[in-house]
Amino acid sequence: MVNFYLVDAGLPAHWQSLLDALRALGRSVTDIAAILITHGHPDHVGLAERVRVASGADVWVHESDAPILAEPRRLNKFWHPERSLLRYTARRPSGLRAPLHLARAGALRTPPVREFHTFTDDRQLDLPDSPLAVHTLGHTQGSTSYLFPDASIAFTGDALVTHDSVAGTVGPCVICRAFTQDSQAALASLDKVAEHEIDTVLPGHGEAWTDGLAKAARQAVANGVR
Repeated sequence: MVNFYLVDAGLPAHWQSLLDALRALGRSVTDIAAILITHGHPDHVGLAERVRVASGADVWVHESDAPILAEPRRLNKFWHPERSLLRYTARRPSGLRAPLHLARAGALRTPPVREFHTFTDDRQLDLPDSPLAVHTLGHTQGSTSYLFPDASIAFTGDALVTHDSVAGTVGPCVICRAFTQDSQAALASLDKVAEHEIDTVLPGHGEAWTDGLAKAARQAVANGVR
């Protein structure tokens, strides 16, 4: 239900999965030089502090979501969705599976990140493979997509996903209003990423999309917000 790449740091319960994945690559936690956070929600921040302490990696996040990293257990102090989750689960009770999964995997126990770097607007970060940080606000105020042009890969976090398990949507979309702060801004932000020629999209939720970032963004805008 949740993907993490460091771009993004999953949930606290994903520690062993991270170690296993790194081992399969012939790597260890100490090889991680940077952690790019697409936005401040717990399922994207969960292991950030643990990895930072273990590796000395620099954590990067847009300045608008920096307060969430400092106090992830007080998310509602900084972020307010447009619509109640109950409006969705009353019609589709299976939509509760994802929030319950997050809670069981430690979302409510996400530790604060003690040290991190921030950026504003769109910029190329001085990090391995020179990722381009594109501010795609809407899901949160600091929501950011990270584009790696040389590898033709985009990490879109929750600005653009291919599965919204609460609304039951499959395919490129914006997450429903129960988990989006400003849905109109979220849709408008996709025009920015659609300008880039990127082959593969790795979203925060759902399967990878290999038919181009621009096409995914256009399809998500056409699907609208639920």
